[in-house]
Amino acid sequence: MTSKRAKGMSLRGHSGSFKKTILPNGLRIVAEKIPHVRSVSFGVWVDVGSRDEKLEKNGISHFAEHMVFKGTKTRSAQQIAQSLESVGGHLNAFTSREQTCYYAKVLDENLPQAVEIIADIIRNSVLREEDVKKEKKVILEEIKDVADSPAEMIHDLFALSLWSKHSLGYPVMGRAKSVRGFSRTDLVSFMRHNYSPQRIVIAASGNLEHQRLIQDIEMLFPFRTDRGRSLQRSSPRAAKNVRFKRKKTAQVHLCLGFPSFPFSDPGRPALSVLNNIVGAGMSSRLFQKVREEKSLVYTIYSYIDFYQDTGILGIYYATSERQIRQALSLVIEELENLKAGKLSESELTGAKNQLKGQLMLGLESTSNRMHRIAKHELLVGRFINLDESLNLIDGVTIEEVVAVANRIFDPERCCLAGLGPVNRGSLNGLSWFK
Repeated sequence: MTSKRAKGMSLRGHSGSFKKTILPNGLRIVAEKIPHVRSVSFGVWVDVGSRDEKLEKNGISHFAEHMVFKGTKTRSAQQIAQSLESVGGHLNAFTSREQTCYYAKVLDENLPQAVEIIADIIRNSVLREEDVKKEKKVILEEIKDVADSPAEMIHDLFALSLWSKHSLGYPVMGRAKSVRGFSRTDLVSFMRHNYSPQRIVIAASGNLEHQRLIQDIEMLFPFRTDRGRSLQRSSPRAAKNVRFKRKKTAQVHLCLGFPSFPFSDPGRPALSVLNNIVGAGMSSRLFQKVREEKSLVYTIYSYIDFYQDTGILGIYYATSERQIRQALSLVIEELENLKAGKLSESELTGAKNQLKGQLMLGLESTSNRMHRIAKHELLVGRFINLDESLNLIDGVTIEEVVAVANRIFDPERCCLAGLGPVNRGSLNGLSWFK
């Protein structure tokens, strides 16, 4: 039976019935029933990531995520891998700068099995010393994979440039030196201190029964209320910075970006619209100007990320060494145009419609919906339903977009990272980098 002391609330949103339950030990459960589908996506989100690490332990969150799949008291690594694949589902995990997520997607009839499997790997992993030694080699190869992929590596270089010595700039996978130093004792201590009920959100979306799900979770996740420690994060400070790393590549990979603001900020809807205008799609200004009109790049896009207390807007592109200055000059020109208010109602409407369409199309996936309700709980502590989200987008005005552009696109707070045959001389003549 579900504890009588569990608190709950329900509402309807984007064709699903949403319910949030807080168990007596502090564990939060957010679930959305969608009766017209056959799948369920289930995830356990632990509020810990690379920004919560010390430099000498950088990568421990990601290492723990790997290690829980290596075997439990009753299952081998192979049995874990086969557990959901044998019924057509899948099981996986990822680590980010602020969270670690273990997730599964299965047919509705197999949801209890998915809940039990994820509970088992999180709570009953044996973390054998021999597996620790083996998995270090795997992760060191993963780090090398990123080093061999400049389109991936540039984003780690950009984070380091933007956040400087703050842990938000640490690479999620860690550094080779820190990974080599991890021990079983480190892992056990890390999980004991961070995998606590107050730091966990369990999310599910699909054809599910709320009460049955809560009963299964109460039985399979019996965390003690005094386990772990509270989360304490220091806020980062970003400053203007340029960081280039020479590497033998055919192109120069660049990331220009700015600190923005957290998901809870009132300016978030306008920032999302601004991002779509700048570089989110083939119709965006940067794609049309830098690729279609000037033929300087193959890939160019902008993106936004939100964290608990801050955020980023980044612009990535790759081009030949001789074209760096011209491409960057065009990017800066478009950002300055937006700051100056060069934005029409028709372009604004198109960006808003694009954003709304992307949101609604994404809701056709139970995986996307599970991620969405979990991130809402982690970032703002409540569910933002579809109607509210669409209304926020519809309410964005030209004045708000221009105001956010001036707030974000500050030359004194911009950071630029470059990877490839590049040097500071490539920036000569650019007003933002005098």
